[in-house]
Amino acid sequence: MNTKLSAFEILTMAEAIERDSVDFYREAARRFDDEERRKMFFLLAGWERKHEEVFSAMKRELTDVLNEAKNFDFSNILSPNPQRLVGLASLAPGSVSRTELTGEETKEDILELAVTRERNIVAFYYDLVGVMGDFIGESKIDDIIKEEQSHIGILRRAIEKFSDPQLERYSS
Repeated sequence: MNTKLSAFEILTMAEAIERDSVDFYREAARRFDDEERRKMFFLLAGWERKHEEVFSAMKRELTDVLNEAKNFDFSNILSPNPQRLVGLASLAPGSVSRTELTGEETKEDILELAVTRERNIVAFYYDLVGVMGDFIGESKIDDIIKEEQSHIGILRRAIEKFSDPQLERYSS
């Protein structure tokens, strides 16, 4: 099967993943009585909203570039590796990266689901950089990867301190 996605489609998937993350973290925040943990999840939701805005801006920049170029060759910004694209698409919204809370999860489960979600998203963005080649937004995606990795650290610390009533403050 020869699957090809445009840079625009990939960025659209990234936007949707971030939008799903905002929803996930807001819902997770509602599941916690502890104010510090609620704040942590709302903070994560805010960061994910900023990531969505970055991808949206990248799509606008790409559209501007394409509108200016008459015979634009997508091979300059998109890898021809279909296997990598299929793997990338498997992490798109509606697949394993989209984690919905059922209400049956314990608070510990929610934290573990959030870590798994962040790991899947980091993998998606690593693949995104791999297929986008020299696209002008690569450094922005690298910055988002670093932030997503910091989210994993924040969530891991929350898991470690789950029984500690003096939960540390979180910051970016």
